[in-house]
Amino acid sequence: MGEENEGSIIPVPSNISRFPRSTGPHRLDRCELPGGNAAIKALSWDQVDGLRDRFDPLSQWRDTLGVPFLKLEKENFGTDGERQQLYAYCISAKLYCLFNLDGKRLLIRKPSGHGLGFLHAPYSIADWQRRKGRKWKENLPPWIFEAWHFILSRELGLPHQPPRWLKQPAVMAVPVTTPQALVRLGCFKDVLRPFTVVMVPFPKKEVNLLWDGFFIIPYMTKLNDLHGRPMVNMASGATFYIYDKASTTSSKSLGWLSLSTMEDEIDRLLSRAESKFRTPNGSICTSRTIGLLVRRHIVEGEFHYIAEKHLPAGRADPTCP
Repeated sequence: MGEENEGSIIPVPSNISRFPRSTGPHRLDRCELPGGNAAIKALSWDQVDGLRDRFDPLSQWRDTLGVPFLKLEKENFGTDGERQQLYAYCISAKLYCLFNLDGKRLLIRKPSGHGLGFLHAPYSIADWQRRKGRKWKENLPPWIFEAWHFILSRELGLPHQPPRWLKQPAVMAVPVTTPQALVRLGCFKDVLRPFTVVMVPFPKKEVNLLWDGFFIIPYMTKLNDLHGRPMVNMASGATFYIYDKASTTSSKSLGWLSLSTMEDEIDRLLSRAESKFRTPNGSICTSRTIGLLVRRHIVEGEFHYIAEKHLPAGRADPTCP
């Protein structure tokens, strides 16, 4: 069951009474985790409702608006209004997906756009509505739901069809907003103007061709045929060319770079490690860490000022000096 306040989820399974954890007052007879058979007790729906009732006196709108202090999110209920079993697949803070399972039928209820939302959408909401013949009502675009359906189907071993856009190059769209960026446009200096939106592709790092900084290409709506197109390195102003193995039989020459795909970005998403928590024994989490974690203490140290940009970790703004 999901009960959200800054991403809080209370474990309330319908078919088990205890969750594995490397430290806990209970024990499981069978446990597949390497940390042992320690466990914590799961709460029933009635027990959680009792806890919610105890917090209700803190709500200043309880009597006037009838709003509970701890609200059950809509994802806990089916279309018939009945409460149903809700599952969570969590990778790290703000990176999770809530879903329902009906046999082998997977229904995505609340996906996270964190780690994917910075990417240029492979299709628009209008395209989806035109194709499906109905209105899209969710806050996040439909391709985010499709991405998480692919992720969970693959992770849970469920039958699925990969998205058609999976092999499409991963890019993000940003405007050219600084004088420093304008002087590094290279071969695009005569076609790009201030505040023009450009595409930022993500070339794969290769041993025989090292480079720094980011690349840009002019904005385009179709990304399915980029082979041979020039892109400019924003650190040096040098021109490189996009290499697409599927579009040519020739080998890659010096100065030609392969681009990361949407599938590469999804795989990178799954390899992220939790940074706000530690393992129960105090170690730093890795992408292989599984189970319930403990809060990581914050220690004041040297201050480093960073720009307020909505970009994922490791992705700096290429238009800033």
